[in-house]
Amino acid sequence: MITHEAIWAAIDGMAEKYKLTPSGLARAAGLDATAFNKSKRFTAAGRERWPSTESIAKVLDATGASFDEFVQLLVASNADGTFGRTIPLIDMDLAAQDGVFKTGGLPVEEHFEGHFEGVWDEINFPELAEERVFALEVVVDDYEPVYWAGDVLVVSPKAEMRRGDRVALKHQGEILLRHFVRQSLKRVEVTPLDDFETIEVLDLQVIEWISRIVLVRQ
Repeated sequence: MITHEAIWAAIDGMAEKYKLTPSGLARAAGLDATAFNKSKRFTAAGRERWPSTESIAKVLDATGASFDEFVQLLVASNADGTFGRTIPLIDMDLAAQDGVFKTGGLPVEEHFEGHFEGVWDEINFPELAEERVFALEVVVDDYEPVYWAGDVLVVSPKAEMRRGDRVALKHQGEILLRHFVRQSLKRVEVTPLDDFETIEVLDLQVIEWISRIVLVRQ
């Protein structure tokens, strides 16, 4: 199990590796300068405060570090040498099958032992928060050079989507990767990953789920 202490030690390790203070790392990531201060790691009542997946993703974007670099710091900081928890993993082709997801884009857990046994796999993932996430493996070259075959995308069905966020969605039996523009009661507007100008308007009724990509493991 990943500890609260190990998570924050890994954040400090990232700051040191890129010659920044924790405050400097937070600013570089577009966060409040005090977000990584030691005083912010516990609530006023003394309860542990954990960094979110979004905060970690912003740190990786700001430093240019890979997810594996963060993992190495995390494992090195963890007293028992373990990595946290496992999350469901599926490749994009298998994810396009019917009945693999619940409404809203959460994995159907029964499929680990049911009809789709073998469709879902698992990977290790840090215990960053009580977030419901799954991993989607890219198996096509359609999204190069943004994503390459073999990249693993960590997808959060519960994360808020904002303009410009990268998202995964299931549309008419196909898994698509796009940039999110906006969503109304009837439509979702997205753009290709390599083209911010061409807006695709999709009928919300034929989108089974749409979720934000919060991390990528390359």
